[in-house]
Amino acid sequence: MAKSPTGAPTLLGSNELREVSEKSAPKLRTANEVIVAVGLAFSTSFLIMRIYTRARIMKKFGCDDILLIMAWIFSLGTQAIILNAYAHAGLGVHIDELPVSTIQTYEKCVLATSTIYIFALAFAKLALLVLYYQLLHILPVWRYTIFAVFFIIAGYSIALALALIFACHPIQKAWDISVTTGSCINRQGAYLATACTNTASDIALIIIPIPAVWNLKMPLGQKLAVIGMFTIGCLTIITSIVRLATLWPLVTSKDPTYELGLAGIFINIEANFIIMCPCLPFIRRFFRYHAPRWIRDSDRSPQGQSDTSAASQNKTSTPAHVQRQDDIEMSVNMGDEL
Repeated sequence: MAKSPTGAPTLLGSNELREVSEKSAPKLRTANEVIVAVGLAFSTSFLIMRIYTRARIMKKFGCDDILLIMAWIFSLGTQAIILNAYAHAGLGVHIDELPVSTIQTYEKCVLATSTIYIFALAFAKLALLVLYYQLLHILPVWRYTIFAVFFIIAGYSIALALALIFACHPIQKAWDISVTTGSCINRQGAYLATACTNTASDIALIIIPIPAVWNLKMPLGQKLAVIGMFTIGCLTIITSIVRLATLWPLVTSKDPTYELGLAGIFINIEANFIIMCPCLPFIRRFFRYHAPRWIRDSDRSPQGQSDTSAASQNKTSTPAHVQRQDDIEMSVNMGDEL
C-alpha cells in the first residue's frame, strides 16, 4: 500500500499512481497545449513584425526591443516548464493520488516556473517603460516618474526571485520531502506577492501616459485614441487579475497540485499576451509601409471640419511633436499631430 506525501495511505500502487498522474487531467493538459501552440504562434509573429518594423522600416531598433526579446525567451521557458509539469509532475492532479517522486518534480517545476516568469513579466514591463521614456522624456515630471517605476519594477522582481530561490534553508528543502531539517518561509505567500505586484505595476503602466497625453493640444477624440494606443500595451492586466484570483486559494490549499492546474492556463495566456501587447502600437507603421492604401482609407475623416482642424493644428506642430507621433504610429484620422 502506497502512502501520500501527507502520510495518508492510498490504495494505489506506484505504477497505478503514475497512471493516475497521466490521466487525471487530460482536458487541462490538452487545453494548455492548444493555448501554448496558438499563443506562441501569435506572440512570435507579433514580435517578428515589431523587430522588422523597428529595425528595417523605422531604423530605430533599441534597448526596448532587446528587453522584449528577453521577455519572449523567458516566456517560452515558462510555458515549456508548465507543459512539462502537466505531463510529468502531476499538475492538475489531486496530491493524494501522486507518489513522492512526482510531487518532488512538481515542486521543482513550480519553483522554476515562478522564478523564470518573474523575469518574463519584468522584461516586458521594462520594454514598455523604455518606450514611454522615448516619447515623454522631454517632460521632466514624467521622465522622473518613468525612472522611478522602472527601478521599482526591476527591484521588486529581483527581490521576489531571490525570495523564491532562497525560500528554504537548505535550498533543496523546497522540493525534497526527505529533508526534515531546516526551515522555509511562506512560499505560497511569495507566489501571491508576485501576482499582486504584477497587477499593481500593470495599473501603474496604464496610468502613466494618461495625464501627459491629456494635456496635448488635440481634439478629444484623438486624445482618447492616443491614450488607447498607449494603454493597449497593458491589456495583460485582465489576465493578471484572473491569474491572481486563481492563485489566491493556494495560500491555504492542502491540494496545491490540483488547485494550480487551472492557474496554469491563465499563466500561459498571459505569458503570450505580455509579448503581443507591446507590439500592437507598431502594427500601423507596418501596414502603412506595406499597405499604405489601407491606412489612407482609415485616416480619411468623415467631416471636412475635422480635416480643417487637423490641418490647422499640424501647421503649429513642432518637428519634435511630429517625430514623436511618427515614432509610435499613434496618428488618428488626419495624421501626425502628436
